[in-house]
Amino acid sequence: MKKQEKKLTDDIDFLSKLMEKNNLKELEISYDKVSYKLTKNSNENKKSTNIKKSLDNPNKASIDQKTEASLKSPLVGTAYLSPEPGSKKFIEVGQNVKIGQVLLIIEAMKTMNEIVADKNGIVKKIYIKNETPVEFGEPLVLIE
Repeated sequence: MKKQEKKLTDDIDFLSKLMEKNNLKELEISYDKVSYKLTKNSNENKKSTNIKKSLDNPNKASIDQKTEASLKSPLVGTAYLSPEPGSKKFIEVGQNVKIGQVLLIIEAMKTMNEIVADKNGIVKKIYIKNETPVEFGEPLVLIE
């Protein structure tokens, strides 16, 4: 087993025990560039199989790494890709962006919150659609 897979398995074991100890059905945690979401499953064998499948699927790992590198929503609200209805979008896929450039707006409690680029780069993917609800930690934009 590779070192990264061992750490992942150890982390999942630790979080599973934490869930059991605190009688939790679901746990979602993010730190640094790592994010975990565990849901309690009544069939222990199935849970082990699902973990192994995700470790053995290199495409999923690649997708997860790109999602992890993406700019995530700092709050819950409604995302808008343009400053007002009918106007030009803030960004398009393939566009160069600079640190501090407005990428989109998230409305929360009647307040418009500008979401800005955290790095220079090219917009590779926009994960959300205009006027859609977003959750905290949800991937918004991938900039590479």
